[in-house]
Amino acid sequence: MKKTSSSRMAPKKRNTCDSNSDIISHVPGNILEKILMCLPIQDLVRTSLLSRKWRYVWMKLPQLVFDTTFYGVLDGRTHAELLMIIYQVLLLHHGPLTKFRLSLSELESCPQIDQLILFVSNNDIQDFTLCFWKGELYKLPSSLYLCSQLKHLNLRSCMLKPPSGFEGFTRLLSLVLKEVVIAEDVLSSLISSCPLLEELALYSSTSLDSLEVNGPNLKKVRCDGHFRSICFTNTSRLANVEIYSKGVREDPFRSEEEISSSVMLLESVPVIESLGLDFCYVKAFTGATSASPTVLDFSEVHGCSDVSVNQLRRVDMKNISGTKPELEFIKLLLAKSPMLDTMLIELNSESVADELRIVKELTRLRRASPQAEMNFVHQDED
Repeated sequence: MKKTSSSRMAPKKRNTCDSNSDIISHVPGNILEKILMCLPIQDLVRTSLLSRKWRYVWMKLPQLVFDTTFYGVLDGRTHAELLMIIYQVLLLHHGPLTKFRLSLSELESCPQIDQLILFVSNNDIQDFTLCFWKGELYKLPSSLYLCSQLKHLNLRSCMLKPPSGFEGFTRLLSLVLKEVVIAEDVLSSLISSCPLLEELALYSSTSLDSLEVNGPNLKKVRCDGHFRSICFTNTSRLANVEIYSKGVREDPFRSEEEISSSVMLLESVPVIESLGLDFCYVKAFTGATSASPTVLDFSEVHGCSDVSVNQLRRVDMKNISGTKPELEFIKLLLAKSPMLDTMLIELNSESVADELRIVKELTRLRRASPQAEMNFVHQDED
């Protein structure tokens, strides 16, 4: 009988990742770390249940974030229970901790927070956020000022009083202070002692008589609060300025020198590209009071005729009611900004007729920039 030859069957290729393999464990460490850092803290802790290999992964991540997402799954816990959970997470964490965020609506100011700050100060923290939404102002401990690696600092409802001999955060890039109690001279000194600072944001309901902003690397500044005067010095790189002084005192600048020094904001930031102001600050610029608006010709104020904002491209003006000082200031901006693209004006007038009058007067003004557009919105519009 003739034997029939049988062909050999080719061996099956083995799948490098069979049905039982842990695919995500093969992801490179740096990519895996970025993926995990996108998860809320409670999900990070749960990854320790996946396998032995995953048991300690989350403990070595360089950031811990306790925010509204974290509180969402712990709704109903007492203040003491929240603190205990946070402490337990910190005790389990190993390695450098470069980012720490604590912003919980239910968290109140208490001395126990000092230990949390002491912990992060010993871990080369670079990005620190501490926000309180209820209770008394929290007095920051001295350990905060030992965070020499800080690059980003965000505080809310705190008392900031650096110890004597504090030389500043020399690596700080951004500073955000909301409802933070700090003396005017201390704030000015803090800003100037952060030589690398690029972004500054101040939100305050308390009055500050004067503020000096000295920052050679500052690019963006927002001041939202009660400031009688703001002086910019050594800010040659400042390109974005927003000053919203709602509720500012009704004792505005009176002398021509004070008016001129305020208008010199436009000269003290020679590369400014975006400017945001509200009605109250325009009154401070012009020396007008709500009871007796002054008709001011900026060209007659010492130094104003030489103002030129060569890089200004966008202006946002809020709460414009059509007074002469407001119109004069807008006239100055239009006449001195050859690169202006857009001016957005938020109208706050009592009638449609007033709004039409304002629009008519402003659209007639001469513009140094042929491409400049003026857009008008009502205060109630989004």
